Amino acid sequence: MNENPLHQWVKTNRGTDGFGAALLKLLSFACTEWIRRECSVTLTGSDGLSWFLTKAPSKFALANWLESPEDNAEAIVDFCEMSRTSPIPECLKMDFPKVLDLRGVECPGNAVRARLVMAGFPAGRPLEFYLDEGSPIENVPGALVADGMKVVSRVKKGNYWVLTVVKPENKV
Repeated sequence: MNENPLHQWVKTNRGTDGFGAALLKLLSFACTEWIRRECSVTLTGSDGLSWFLTKAPSKFALANWLESPEDNAEAIVDFCEMSRTSPIPECLKMDFPKVLDLRGVECPGNAVRARLVMAGFPAGRPLEFYLDEGSPIENVPGALVADGMKVVSRVKKGNYWVLTVVKPENKV
């Protein structure tokens, strides 16, 4: 039987300094890459691992793997290999909101909230902000543009504005 490269890596490196830490990095990468590929959401390694820890079905014993990565090296590698080709379980699918309603939020709180949300928002996906007339529609777009975001549209709807913003792909 021909072993895959990850299993060969485990055989070669088991017991070496940093082996457990490398397994944990591998596991984090597999989690975040699976989420990115299946849900179009980009997370840090620790955020992706955290998402899996809180949402994963019991068949994935991530908590046990984290406690003793060296003892669970084969299970971690099998998980990483499986995550490359399998669809993500429904309970792990994530999506970001399409609208953030900031009507009634006073300046500068609305700009601060908009900036924080966009900082963690996936690149390339639009987010609509509902903003009040006056200072909010004057200040929030400028704050977001200053952070490198792209304002796609600004449309008046009754007594409020709809601002559509996208984080550029190079702004991850």
